[in-house]
Amino acid sequence: MAKAACIAHAGTTSSLPFLTATERMSSPATQTSETNWTGVSYGIVLGFVAAYFQFKVPPVLPVMFELYGYEKTFGSGFMSTFAVAGMLISMRVGRAIRRDGAQRYLFAAFALMLGGTALGLLWPESATIMLVSRTIEGLGAAVLAVCMPAFANMSAGPNHLPIIVGAQATWIPVGQLTANLVAQPSVAIDIWQPVWWFGAFATVLIALWTWYIIRGNRVPGVVHKRAAPPDSVADTTAGEAAPITAAETRALWLAAVLFFLWQAQFMGYFTWLPVYLVETRAIAADGAVLINQIPVVVLLVFALVGGMILKTGIGVIRLLTIALTLQAAGWLMGALATTPAMGVASLVVWGVAAGLTPASLWSLPSTLVGGHRAGTDAFAVVLTGRYLGILAGPLIASEVFRATGDWIVVVYAFIAIAVATIAGTLYLGVRMRALR
Repeated sequence: MAKAACIAHAGTTSSLPFLTATERMSSPATQTSETNWTGVSYGIVLGFVAAYFQFKVPPVLPVMFELYGYEKTFGSGFMSTFAVAGMLISMRVGRAIRRDGAQRYLFAAFALMLGGTALGLLWPESATIMLVSRTIEGLGAAVLAVCMPAFANMSAGPNHLPIIVGAQATWIPVGQLTANLVAQPSVAIDIWQPVWWFGAFATVLIALWTWYIIRGNRVPGVVHKRAAPPDSVADTTAGEAAPITAAETRALWLAAVLFFLWQAQFMGYFTWLPVYLVETRAIAADGAVLINQIPVVVLLVFALVGGMILKTGIGVIRLLTIALTLQAAGWLMGALATTPAMGVASLVVWGVAAGLTPASLWSLPSTLVGGHRAGTDAFAVVLTGRYLGILAGPLIASEVFRATGDWIVVVYAFIAIAVATIAGTLYLGVRMRALR
């Protein structure tokens, strides 16, 4: 039986090319010397589906406000509830998948996502029921989000890991872009339901692919692992990776804090940008969706570029610091923009930074504990920070706006968060030297 994706086999132990000398700690080996492209693609597509569910709301939110009169707090809640769901189950699910395999948890996730979708379609006029439906969807998407980086990273060979890290960082922009493309013709005629139907269709397709993978046992860690009889002899033919140390765990939690600070910026930006464009700039809803695609497309390109840059050996901390500085500059350009050209330029700069940053953040678990040890449990730690950011970002934006009535003040609040993220990154760089 194949071992779980988070258990190391006797793989290569050569240092990865995207780590600098100070970042080559914990024997950053990969589980396998050859890349399992089925496992890589399956993991990344799981992320695409999870991201689509998360980001299907912002492009249709102006239409839903108009049709159902939701309070803006509910608009934040429709996004932030994904964070609550993720925080509730990510750590527990990550450990359970390592122990049991992902099979039963993935099919439970697909059922939750379909059930939540159906609930939202049946009673959209109730903001409370829509919030419940989004929470149910979020529970399912959280399982996919835990599996995505683990399956992709653990299926990667050493030569491909930096590029695969960059590719998996595209899960959010691909999900966003797909949601925007599906939503645009719908919001043009003041409907939103096709966006929900598409999500249900994608869930059915990924469930069928999962069934096919299980039948052929094509991706380690997916098939359910049967418990060994009490009197059986333990299998020692494949060595397990050394447990994550206390120092490494503290470093992972620091990485989770960085993920929180960055994800709060990301979610605040993309949740409220369409509403801001409609309400403040008097742009039609379909036009706002088009404009919203500018940073998403740029982000998608530079997430892949980020993986290529890491492969050159620049180092994770250095690239992350550069990206976060660019992001702070993008926020500031938006605050100071007085012409459409300046506004578009701010969207592009923000998108460049938002592409490079996740490529760096998603590589931190492999950098901190080694590619062969960064399984679902390690990624569950940093995902906790991500979910806190999902929860906080939209709420920070809406509450600052409610208190001030000025979107520019909201921007300056996120500039302060961006500066704090840069400081945290530099501190993590110092802590990483202590792990050598």
